[in-house]
Amino acid sequence: MKGQYYTILALIFAIIVAVFAISNAGPVDISFLYWHYSISQALVILLSAAIGAIIVWIIGLFGQIRYSVTIRGLNIRIKELEKEKEELNQKIIELQNYKLAGEETKGQSDGKQVEKEKGTQTL
Repeated sequence: MKGQYYTILALIFAIIVAVFAISNAGPVDISFLYWHYSISQALVILLSAAIGAIIVWIIGLFGQIRYSVTIRGLNIRIKELEKEKEELNQKIIELQNYKLAGEETKGQSDGKQVEKEKGTQTL
């Protein structure tokens, strides 16, 4: 929707520029360094608008490239962090299993200790 909004806005602006250029179609003298031209003012307005649009497009293209590189880098970082998270989750599971195994072993050894104590007391 946002892209359509900008396209419609650009078309309206282009129509306004075209109407302005046509209503000012008289000849105008252009001097640039050593060049001197006599050209229609409408053509000067349209060329200026077109060159401005191209410059804005190029600047926008550089911005898009920069954002694409940033996004690519962030996606790589996300994958690295997800891998690290998975490794840490595996370590947590291993530590929990180790703790449970230690408690079972401790419980079994405590049971044997109690049995030994009962055996010595009955004698």
